[in-house]
Amino acid sequence: MPSTTTYRRGEVVVVSVPFSNQAGSKPRPALVLSADSFHRGLPDVLVCAISSQPRYHQRPGPGDVPLSHWQAGGLHHPSTVRLSNLFSVEKTLIRYSLGTLHPADWARVETGLRKAFGL
Repeated sequence: MPSTTTYRRGEVVVVSVPFSNQAGSKPRPALVLSADSFHRGLPDVLVCAISSQPRYHQRPGPGDVPLSHWQAGGLHHPSTVRLSNLFSVEKTLIRYSLGTLHPADWARVETGLRKAFGL
């Protein structure tokens, strides 16, 4: 049965990401990309990873969107949305919400998504 918890596009959430060897998991920030009208009846949400690694923020590569207003999303360090790291996550693996991206950062993410998908 799908979760009734509502997540909004542009929301920064903390997700339990399993280790590749399945020996455990680690909490990681992610950005909700799918519209609530899309994932409302589904057990999953489409997200992308958010990294606080300085190399992505200082020297962003293709698919990286450094956040100018990272504090608005509830993040504790300068962070970068990694559009090259998209995935679907079960709503039950979302621990909690940190906040919502600043509109200027969200606009840059949307531009990056259009470019990535040729829209």
